[in-house]
Amino acid sequence: MNASARLGRARLGEPRLGRAPWTTAGELDPDQARLKEQIDATWGGGAVGLSPIDPSGRLVGPFDLMAASPHVGAAVLALASSFRDAELSVAERELVILVVAVAERADFMWEGHLPVGVAAGMSTEIGEALRRGETPQLGGPLATVHRVARALIDDGDLDDATFESAVEELGWPRVQEIVWLTGLYQAFGLAMRVARTPLPEQEDT
Repeated sequence: MNASARLGRARLGEPRLGRAPWTTAGELDPDQARLKEQIDATWGGGAVGLSPIDPSGRLVGPFDLMAASPHVGAAVLALASSFRDAELSVAERELVILVVAVAERADFMWEGHLPVGVAAGMSTEIGEALRRGETPQLGGPLATVHRVARALIDDGDLDDATFESAVEELGWPRVQEIVWLTGLYQAFGLAMRVARTPLPEQEDT
């Protein structure tokens, strides 16, 4: 626990997750409890590399941030979950998320999604290259997905040549999904950065 988190707890007498109030460390209202159950059902059980719930039954990482405003949190959760049934393959989806995780320096995002990418066929070498911010050795659609995601991160846009080639190679629905997915996980990165969200082993207990 860093100094600012310790100071915040001393002043407010409440548990902190990073520097943010730890919403699910206390009593939950019905909407928060319902969201917690939904998060456990959707993202628990090894769905991602880090459990959304700690041994004490508290939500961790971005999942606890969702519970602070459960109506908004439920909408964000639904949007993230929708990509499981979208046009992007699992490997393509996880590649985009990992590119964002590196750019946002979001360790929770990286640790949560790298195992999913590996399970979908991503090699250790690809993961290491992504972590270093390099262009990994990719072929076919994955190379295009990476190029689009990097351009969105670096430039916040796609130039005409990149756009046209991406639509030709991937199809418009998948390109559009990459845009939405990149923006969504950038929002997760922002939320965790503002809250100073730690990895589970760094949480204040």
